[in-house]
Amino acid sequence: MHDHADLNLSWAYAVFEGLRAAGVTRVIISPGSRSTPLALAAYRHPELETRVILDERTAAFFALGAARTEGRPTALVATSGTAITEWLPAVSEADLARVPLILLSADRPPELHRCGANQTLEQSTLLSPSTRFFMELPLPDECLLAAACQFSAQAAAAALWPLPGPVHLNIPFSEPLTPAGLSRPTGVKRPRLSRPVLEADPGHLDEISRCISGRPGLILCGPEIGQRLPAGRITALASSLGAPILADPLSNLRNGPHDRRQILALYDACLRQPSFVESVRPEWVLRFGAMPVSKRLTQYLGALEGARHILVDPGGRWPDPLHRTTDLIQADPAKVALGLTSSAASISGEYLRLWKTREQRVRQLIEDQATQEARIIDSLIRQLPAGSLLFSGNSLPIRQLDWFCSGRDEPLEIGCNRGASGIDGNIATLLGMAASGDRTLVGLLGDLTLMHDLGSLIEARGMRASILVLDNGGGAIFDHLPQAALDEHEALFFTPRSIDMESAAATFGLGYRQTSAEAFSQALEETLRAEGVQLLHIKLDRDRSLKEHQALWARLAE
Repeated sequence: MHDHADLNLSWAYAVFEGLRAAGVTRVIISPGSRSTPLALAAYRHPELETRVILDERTAAFFALGAARTEGRPTALVATSGTAITEWLPAVSEADLARVPLILLSADRPPELHRCGANQTLEQSTLLSPSTRFFMELPLPDECLLAAACQFSAQAAAAALWPLPGPVHLNIPFSEPLTPAGLSRPTGVKRPRLSRPVLEADPGHLDEISRCISGRPGLILCGPEIGQRLPAGRITALASSLGAPILADPLSNLRNGPHDRRQILALYDACLRQPSFVESVRPEWVLRFGAMPVSKRLTQYLGALEGARHILVDPGGRWPDPLHRTTDLIQADPAKVALGLTSSAASISGEYLRLWKTREQRVRQLIEDQATQEARIIDSLIRQLPAGSLLFSGNSLPIRQLDWFCSGRDEPLEIGCNRGASGIDGNIATLLGMAASGDRTLVGLLGDLTLMHDLGSLIEARGMRASILVLDNGGGAIFDHLPQAALDEHEALFFTPRSIDMESAAATFGLGYRQTSAEAFSQALEETLRAEGVQLLHIKLDRDRSLKEHQALWARLAE
């Protein structure tokens, strides 16, 4: 192989053969010169679907959304220089949320480093704090094509196990970068990969079973991280133990056809009454998933010093900022739930009845004294078609879902960029999800979250999704935080927008409707029926909302 540009293409093709071994089918490309071999190889590969996205930051969040929805790694391609620094926010989220991403950065050859060559950075360490694996590939060599394939397969395997997340291959290329022909290389055989299913230590599991059987305790299901929580297995365990399940909205246990009789959704409201908190102190807590969204629940858990805190996490990353874990079970959650179910003994139903009775009272209070947002959440959860995907923004939207989403029997998946909990890249993540399936997709975002990622709407062409914007004038989350007591609250934390949402929607070719909390149900119905990407602008009265919430919280504390 004498033509160096053809060698570059062969090298890039070998890289993608290795990624295919881990199930990679989607590649997001941001245009650049040095990455030409990678872009060409991906575009010409018969088993890869490619999409070109100009802005690397948008591309990375788009890839994050696609990987999260599809459950397999998405690959990103970018040129050398500052281009890959734009990946960092999405890579940080992927790291903490355990979403597999394959980061392929093109680079200048070694002789152009540290000599003032244009568009040359030290790329090997730029993303390292958030990646599971890094390798700098050698310059393309015809004798090492099989090695290039194996290197990329090794990286892809590390993106999936033992702790899913982003991996980074830095790939230098020497010029020329543009091959003359259309041929693609042959002869590189991709390896076959498989991953283990982690079993719990039987002795440890038996000891825990003896400890929790016949004693009052809680099963806590936090946000999903890296894999779906086994709803059927966990609910069967709860039934065997007679234990309530406190299910975060991002655990995806609140909604669906599984047995929901022991699932509690309105625990944040329940725990606002001090006398109730004292009456339901458990002897043990069995945790699946990440820490919950609810700060009140987190404070409740932190106060349980004498209880046994059992954390199930196959990645073994200890998602426990409270430092209360007494037992870490590093095993598959389904295996743990099944193992405990087979040996667990139940207690009387009194402890569960305490929780259920309180939740019924709370539900009635919320219905009687509903806030604007509570009515919106109730309509949204009821009206979404079965099997829909609801993507929530951070800040107030995810808290509103946590406070007021009581669940339903029809399947509904709720997702959120809750790893780093930022408002950056939410539109791009939503669109990445939209590109990965044909089910109903709805985003519930705040007005500042929309503005923060407005440029990503350029990628909305040809997709179908509904973006619901809760417009409270910007920064209303701080009305619910200690900063509200500051004299400088308005000056430093209230950030009124200066954008016309209808004009923004028209600029990017989106459908647009404006509605109020009172007219939301009808507007949502019309939005869900429309084609393309729709923006439903929900105008809220910030002062009224705050007063409604304060009145509700006061009633719940009585």
